[in-house]
Amino acid sequence: MTQEPIRKLAAQADKTVENAAPPLMKATSDAATAIRHEAEEYLTCASEAIRKNPVPFVAGAVAFGVALGYLIASGRHQETFQERYINEPLDHATDALSSTLGKLYGNLKFW
Repeated sequence: MTQEPIRKLAAQADKTVENAAPPLMKATSDAATAIRHEAEEYLTCASEAIRKNPVPFVAGAVAFGVALGYLIASGRHQETFQERYINEPLDHATDALSSTLGKLYGNLKFW
C-alpha cells in the first residue's frame, strides 16, 4: 500500500521530464547556434585586423613567446661547479659514512 503513492509520483515525474525535455533541448541548441555564429563573427573580425596590420600582432606573438620562454627557463636551476663537483660528492660521502657508522653502532650496542 505504501508503494502506490510512490509509483504515482514516479509516473508523474516521468511525464514532467518527457514534456520538459524537448523545449530544453531546443533552447540549448539555439543557444549553441548563437554562440557559434558570434564566435565566427569574432574570428572574421580578428582575421581582417591581422591582415590589415600584421606587424603589431607578430610583435605581440614574439613578445609573448620570449616572456613564456623566460618563465620556463627561470624555473630551471643550473648547478654551479661547486654544487656539482664538491657539495654533492661530500653530501653523498657524509650520508654513506653516517649510515655505515649507524650500522656499526647498532652492532656494537650489545657491548
